[in-house]
Amino acid sequence: MPTGVKGKVYRTMVRPVLIYGSEAWTLRRREEERLERTEMRMLRWILGLTLKDRKRNDDIRRIFGVACITDKVREARLRWYGHVQRRAEDDCVKRILEANVGGQRSTGRQRKRWIDVVKYKWRTCSSTWRMQSIELNGEEEPV
Repeated sequence: MPTGVKGKVYRTMVRPVLIYGSEAWTLRRREEERLERTEMRMLRWILGLTLKDRKRNDDIRRIFGVACITDKVREARLRWYGHVQRRAEDDCVKRILEANVGGQRSTGRQRKRWIDVVKYKWRTCSSTWRMQSIELNGEEEPV
C-alpha cells in the first residue's frame, strides 16, 4: 500500500480514536510525551522503521503529512472552549465552567485545572496571532 494512503488511513481512523474526548483532558507533560511516543511508534511501524534507523520525528511526520498530536489536542480543546463561550449565559455547561468552588485547598503543589490550561493556551495563541498581524500589516489589530 502506498505511504500516502497509509497516512490518510492514520489521519482519518487511528488518530481520532487516539485523541477521542481530548477536549476535556487536562494533560500533564508526562501524558503529552506518552501521546507523542505512541503516535511516533505507530508512524514508525507503518513505515517499517526502527529507532536504530535514526530518522527524526519531524521527517517522519512530514512524510505522512501529519502535525504533532499534542498540537491537535490543543486545537480541539480551544475549539471546544470557543463553543462553550458562545453559549448562552444561563447554560449549564458555561455555568459549571465558570463556577468558583469555595473552601480550602490541600497543602502541596496544586494540579492545574482544565480552564487554567485553556486560558493559558488562549493567551499564548492570541499573542502569537497579534505578533503575526504586526509582522504582516505593520500594526496591531484589536483582539
